[in-house]
Amino acid sequence: MTTAIHRTVHRTLAAAVATAALVIGAAGVASAASVTVADKPTDAPGSVSDITSVTVKHTKKNVVMITSFADLQPTYDGSSSLAMFLDSSDATGPELRLATGLQDGTDHQLVAMWEGRPHGEPLTCAHSVKLDFDANTVKAKVSRACLGKPATVRVGVKMTDHVDADHVVTDWLKGKRAYATWLAVG
Repeated sequence: MTTAIHRTVHRTLAAAVATAALVIGAAGVASAASVTVADKPTDAPGSVSDITSVTVKHTKKNVVMITSFADLQPTYDGSSSLAMFLDSSDATGPELRLATGLQDGTDHQLVAMWEGRPHGEPLTCAHSVKLDFDANTVKAKVSRACLGKPATVRVGVKMTDHVDADHVVTDWLKGKRAYATWLAVG
């Protein structure tokens, strides 16, 4: 009798945990229109472009990404860049990559991604990048039309710093090839 009660209690607990996971998981997917994710401090040793946080907003017109840095500098002996990967729930992996240099006078480029690699010529759909050295931020915008107006979107961010020829520092927000949470249109 005790064993039967024990199994019933375990089944009930397992069902409760599974239900809670589904509810929490559903709330975590597309439950907000914006999110701010803090990055680990000093996880890019030797780089002036250490990511401190990323804020992502999914509006009716754009996906806006504001990346904050420890010390974004207009000139630098090395060279650093930022790649923002946009992923919609409509396909596996990121559909777009918006890349920019992190020094004054650098350019940016939006490209389609296929199987994790840039594919084709740079895209001309609406997008912008603004470096603000006083605020230590990069603000990037990509039109939702570039992504096909998905219901949800998530963003991955990677900084690469060529401190010198023998020392490359990489800083991924939340870890290698990780993404911020799914965001619904706000």
